This record gives sequence, structure tokens and C-alpha cells, in this order.
Amino acid sequence: MRRRTPKHRAERTKRPAAAPPRAAAAVAVAVALAAVQQGATATAAQAVADAQSTKSAPSVLATAYPQRTAQISVTLVTLQTRDKTAADAASLDVAAYRTAIQSASAYWSSMSAGRIGLRLDRVLTGQRTSAASGDDFTVIMDTVAREIGWTPGTANVLMLAIPRDDVVVYGAGGNLGAGWESGQTSGRILLPKQSNFTAPVTAHEMGHVLGLGHANTLQCTNGAADSTRSVGRFSDSACSTREYGDRTDLMGVSQWSQPHLNSYLFEYGGFGRGDEVLDIGTPASPTSYILTPWAGTGPRRAVKFRDPATGEWYYLQFKAPTGYDAPTALGGNRGVEIIKGSLDETESLLIPPSTRPFAGYYATDLAWQPGQTFTTAGGARVSVDAVGATATVTVAAKNAPPAAVASLIDAKASQAGLGPAYGDFGAIRSGGFYRMYQRGAVVWTAVTGARVSTGAIRSAWQRQGFENGYLGYPTTDEIRGLRDGGVYQMYEGGAIVWNPLTGAFESGGAIRAAWLRFGLENGKLGYPITDEIRGLRNGGSYQAYQGGMIVWSSTTGARESGGGIRTAWQRQGSENGYLGYPTTDEVRGLRDGGVYQMYQGGAIVWSPQTGAHESAGAIRAAWLRFGLENGKFGYPTTDEVRGLRNGGSYQAYQGGLIMWSPTTGAHESSGGIRAAWQRRGFENGYLGYPTTDEIRGLRDGGVYQMYQGGAIIWSPKTGAHESGGAIRQAWAGLGYEGGTLGYPTNDEYAITGGVAQDFEGGRIEWRPGSGVSVVDSLRAGGSTGTIIAAPTPTATESPAQIQSMVRQTASQMGVDPALALAVAEQESGFRQNVTSSVGAVGVMQIMPANRDWLASLTGRPNLDLTKTADNIAAGVALLRWLRSNAASLDQAIAGYYQGLGSVQTRGMYEDTKTYVAQVKARMAKFV
Repeated sequence: MRRRTPKHRAERTKRPAAAPPRAAAAVAVAVALAAVQQGATATAAQAVADAQSTKSAPSVLATAYPQRTAQISVTLVTLQTRDKTAADAASLDVAAYRTAIQSASAYWSSMSAGRIGLRLDRVLTGQRTSAASGDDFTVIMDTVAREIGWTPGTANVLMLAIPRDDVVVYGAGGNLGAGWESGQTSGRILLPKQSNFTAPVTAHEMGHVLGLGHANTLQCTNGAADSTRSVGRFSDSACSTREYGDRTDLMGVSQWSQPHLNSYLFEYGGFGRGDEVLDIGTPASPTSYILTPWAGTGPRRAVKFRDPATGEWYYLQFKAPTGYDAPTALGGNRGVEIIKGSLDETESLLIPPSTRPFAGYYATDLAWQPGQTFTTAGGARVSVDAVGATATVTVAAKNAPPAAVASLIDAKASQAGLGPAYGDFGAIRSGGFYRMYQRGAVVWTAVTGARVSTGAIRSAWQRQGFENGYLGYPTTDEIRGLRDGGVYQMYEGGAIVWNPLTGAFESGGAIRAAWLRFGLENGKLGYPITDEIRGLRNGGSYQAYQGGMIVWSSTTGARESGGGIRTAWQRQGSENGYLGYPTTDEVRGLRDGGVYQMYQGGAIVWSPQTGAHESAGAIRAAWLRFGLENGKFGYPTTDEVRGLRNGGSYQAYQGGLIMWSPTTGAHESSGGIRAAWQRRGFENGYLGYPTTDEIRGLRDGGVYQMYQGGAIIWSPKTGAHESGGAIRQAWAGLGYEGGTLGYPTNDEYAITGGVAQDFEGGRIEWRPGSGVSVVDSLRAGGSTGTIIAAPTPTATESPAQIQSMVRQTASQMGVDPALALAVAEQESGFRQNVTSSVGAVGVMQIMPANRDWLASLTGRPNLDLTKTADNIAAGVALLRWLRSNAASLDQAIAGYYQGLGSVQTRGMYEDTKTYVAQVKARMAKFV
């Protein structure tokens, strides 16, 4: 269960002069968490603070309260709000709240060395109130206090319970409780229905009544170890407060246990005896201290010190699984905790070993472990030396390396000829030190040793964030002797490479590994000329070199990108285009010196004769069928050319073209057949797009290729010629090229009243009125000779009769007659004896290939599309199906013309839109 929990602090007033300025009244809210078993990892939602209050100056000591003594009188009231019933109020378990008060009393008595306790003096059950359970907590508190006559005093608390699972705080629900401080030991608490959180939340809210804020953690997106506080914010803009982030403290995120109050809040609130925290002041030379478990009872079990550079106070405590800390000081939360005041002085700020944001809501690595060193923003260092029954830490001031390390750094500088030092030593990440000299610096860590850092390579390291960047610390000095006077230096995370021509640039990670494959600076890429440039699509990056680039993404790895192939990739939009990122390096060894490179969306192919061109999708698949560059097509000579009719495209090759459209797929187009197709207007002519590749094996070495509107036939003797419509149907009836007519010897040509086409053994003529005639031998005089009559038309109905049949059929089949009539007129002009160039027949222009399906739709197993009544029934049934399956009338009309699946997946083509407009215009006259 996830809940939002806002935080608010009320307007502050001043305490008596004996205490520093702080809040007289404060409101805080416990975080609602999913119920989990004690000690197990849990998930929950935790709110971010919506406001911060008065800020503390770095030099102010934590103690803000004197030691207080009070037996606080508690008035417990279970409420029947105006929106709830008496039964709802009776569900509030008074015993659970009594137990929670007893638990909170024991906790705060332990924290205060027995001076503070809680005493339940008054219980009101089922108290009726005019407030609603969903009212804001302030409204409920004020209303009930007024109704029962409760007023704040010197040591009294009003504790209210409402019959609801959460508490509303400033308009936001999902909260486990709210507390309001009215004085040093007085205030009000509002809780929801009892749960496993009731006791720890009661103790938490009592902390607010006693003047404490929340236990937070420092969060820095850049991983900074620390940041100083400055006028209500952190000096490092990447740092912020993670509200409730300290799960090892009662005032942190809500849980079923009640961890011990941390040493900062402990001292701030004036708790304990006063001897629990050892004040070591401002550290100087390294000094070691022993910490005993903070949840114990001994004196001087924690240490605090003041950073000499910033004036901020830091608290060191040992979290061990004992006492109140037994359930939480486990794993990475057992060890040394480092705490200081937060932006709001009433709150604590735990500084974990890693300040980067952590996932979830219960942090598991809040304590520092042996071997780790924390460096404050001012440069003071805390080293964790040992953790066992006790913990040993060493605290040292800034610029104070051990004597042996200081001597080593100076000796290294002298050996490298860096000249005299200027300035003192500096402390850096992970216990490292550095010192600046006239001609550079020496950087030291216990792991990497002392390394020289100077010149252009040092400047490049600075660009990457010095030791805090991904390169980390240098692991070698500069190494000379590279090609053309180059130099490099190795780091924990990579290298920096320099030469006189290009300058110094980083070299790391997968891109460096790819550069290594190509021979580093000695390979074709040469030296890097830029740093790695990040921010590409899907988190990709690239680095430029003298001879090209290396491009990386998390899914494809690091790949070269150069020369003509890179230029072609850029034409397609680089990684933002359809090709995406490269998935291989360049692959050599193709025919005639060719090269290719694979990408997420295809390939780019290069040869010395043709240059570099894309190769992808269905066109690439068709090229693959023909053997890629080794086949008859050879290499591509253009990129894919788009923008043809109906969304088609093509790509040219040395040996021809490959054509593609959404409805026909990708097919070859070359030689004489392509020339014949060109004569007919390519895809814009009646033949449309090719629907097959060339099909070989015909008589006498002939070849043909099918198109949307017919075919093109080629033979060595006759060449390539079209074959379509009624003339093709007649030729088919006579056995195609294997019949008496043989191959066509020319394209169709006009004759009086019609068209004709010549064949090796005769001619076929077609006229609209009489249909097809076949002349069995060609004569010089034209059409004289023996004539084979065309079939007699099957339809004798007039257009008026056909119009009446369409109207009647549409009415019988539940289709708008106006729609059916408009389609019939658009398709055929109410004529049955018409066949389109693509073979659609009859009044409704039905494709014969759809006959069986339409037979099932009409319920006519013997459906004959050449019969007028059956043709009309088929078309009307198709319209009925389209109206049932299309999203709109327009989509249904478009589906009749283009195909519904195509319309739904690709949208309407431009000619489809024209068709829809024409049909709808015709519908108006048939209404």
C-alpha cells in the first residue's frame, strides 16, 4: 500500500531567552508504510517535504532544549465523527491506544534518563464531534479540543483517534498520524484506527510534541560525499534532503520498531544525562576514538566534532543490534553513522557512504564500514578503522595526510620536476590527497599510489570531474612513445590520450574497447578528436576520431562509423532514423572490394563503383532472394526512393530495380519486362505494381511477370509485351503461349471501336459491345480472315432494371439502398457486362478470387458472378460486412475500394479518399 505523506511546520515563535530561537509549535506527520514483519525489507511511499522552516547557521551547536522533567498527562479520546456511526467509533480499540501510550512512555523515559514519562489520566470513548473523519487534522484537533474544553498546559497531551484508516493533512490523505507541539512538554496527537504502526507512530508523534523534527538523509545525484548548508539550501545544487530517509531512527521512516534516537536529536532535545556525547572540538592531527553501541547506556559512547573550515558539527555514533536498535542495526545499517543538523535545525541529516538516490523506502547501507573514509565538505576526515563489539574511528583535520604519505607525494613531485609546491595538501575522495606544484600536481590514494597529473591530460581529467568523475583516480603516470609523439595516462575507469595535433581526450568503457579492436592510435581511426559525447537517443553516445567515429548504445554496443557508410547513415537520420544504431562494425570481403555494415533496422552496403546505400526491409529481403551483391542485381546504386503511388518505393541496382508497395510486397523489375512496364506508365498505369518476380521456364525460353492489372510476357524472339484484361482472358482460353497464338508480338493498340493485340499466330480484338474476337491468322489488310465469335453477353438487363435490382436486394439484406446504389453506379454505371483492367467483374465489380468467401456471406453456394442477380447480392453482402466491421461509413466505403485491413493499418490512400467522396456524393441523389 502506497501513501503520500506531506510535511509541514507551523509559524515559529520564540522560546524563553534561555534557549536559542526555535519553534513553539510544529506539525509533523508519520509516513504510512505497508505492514511487514519486523526486521524484513518492506516497500512504502514516503512524501517529500513541501516546505522547510527556519534554517540553522553552520556554527550553531545542536543543543536547543534544556534537560526537561515532566510526567505528561494524557487525555485519550476515541471519536465518533459526524460521518461515522457509533459502531464505527466502537471499532477503535482503546486497549491498543493504552498500550501505545505505555510503549511511548517507556521509550521517552529511556531517552531522558527517566525524567520524562506519560500518564493516561482521562479516557473518553465514542466522543461525538461535529468534525468529520475526512476533515483536515487541524480542524479535528481544534474542534474536539473546544468541544471537550481541553487547553494546552505545561505537561499535557490530547491524543485523538478517528474511525478511519488514515489522517488528512493539509488536504492530503494517506498519513498514519499527526503531531502538534504547543510547548516544551505539551501538544496534540491525531491517530487513525489501530494497526501494527500505532505504538511506533505514537512514540514518533510524541517526538514532535517534544520539539523534534524528522531524521533525514543527505541525497546528492552527483554522489558528492557532503555539502555545506547555506541560507536554507545546500551549496551543491545536486544535493537535497531525503525526508524520512534515516530508517535507523524513530524520527525517520515509519516501521514496526522504535529505533534509538540519534545522537544529534538526542543532544538537540536535551535528553539523556548529558555525558553520552564526547565533544572533541576542532580536530587537528589524526586522533582515534572508540565508540560503544549508541543504544547502550554508557558515557561518551558517541563523538562530535566541529569542521574547522565550515564550522558545521558532525556526530559519530556506532549502530549495533542492541536495545532499541536490535531490529534495525543489521547488515549495512550496522556500523558507524555520521550525522549533522539538517537545513531545519530541529531535524537530523544522516550522511550515508553513498549519497546517490536509493531505490525503495528502507535504505540498507546507511552505516560506514571498516576501511571507508568520509571527507567533510570542509576537508576534515573520518576513517572507520574497525567495527566489532565497539567501533574505532580516526578523525583528522583537512590537509593532514600521514607523514609518510606527505613525504611520498613531495618526493614524487621532485622526481617529476614539477617545481616548488604552492599551497597545502588537499584531502579528496576515498581518503585520497593531492598537492599542487608549479608545473602540475601529485595525486595519491592507498589503492593507486602517488601519480603525477599535469598539462593537457590533467585539463581533460578536470573536464571529466577529476577523481569524482567516471575515470576516477590515475593509476599510472603519463606514458610516452606513442605514434606522432602521443602520450596517454591510465585511470581507474579508462584513459586519457594526447597528441600534438588533436589534444587530450578521454578514452573509456565500451568505446575504448572498440577503439582497441581497431588498433588504438595505430589503427585506421587514429587519435580521438573529441571526448565521448552523450545524450543520443536511448542513452547512446559517440566519440570522434581522426579517421571516423565509434557509436555506442546499451543494446548494440560500440561500433565503428566512418567513410561513405557513415555518410549514407547520416542521410537516413543517423541513430534517429529508421536504421537506428549500428549492430556490427564494417564487414569486408564482399565481391569487387565491397563492404557492408548492419544496423538495427537494416544495412548499408558500399562498393567502389556504386558508393554506399541503405538496404533494408522487404526490398532487402527481395535482394537477398537474388543473391545480394553476388546475384544478377549486383550492388545498389541508389537509396530506397519513396513517394510512389499508394505508398510504394523502389531501389535501383547495377542490374535492375526492386519495387515495393504495401499490397504487393517487393519484386524485381529489370530488362525488357521493365521496359514494357515503363511503356505502360510503371505503377501509375493500369498494370499497377508487380505482384511476382519474373517467372521463367516458358516455351522457347520465355519469361513472364504478374502485375496487379495483368502481366508482361517476354520471349527472345518477340520481346516483352503487356497482357491484360479481356484480351488476356481470351489468350488464356487458347492456352497462353503454348496455344495456337503463341507469344504476343506487340502491346495492345487501338482499332475501330476497340483495341487489339497481335500474337505470333494471330490477333485478338476487343470491342465494348461485342466482346472478344480472335483472328486465327494475321493479314496485311487488318482484321480480315476467319473470325471466332466472342461469347454472348449473359446480361440483358437495362441500367434502369439493374438499378431496381440493386435497390431491392439492399432493402432485403438490410443495407442502406442509397449506399448500394451509389457504389454500383460508381463501379459500373449499372452494367453487368464490364470487366476492369484488374479482372473485377459485373455491376458491383467483384474480384473472382473473393467468390467463395462472398458465397458464404450471401448464403448462395453456387454463386455465379457473371449473373446479374448473384453479382449484386455479392456486392451488397460485402457492403453489409464492411458496415459491421468498419468504424465508420467512410471507412466502410474505403474498405470496398482499398480493402478494410489496408485502410485500418495504413489509412486511406489519396485515390481512396477521392473514391469515398464520389460515392458519398452519389448517395445524396438516391436518398
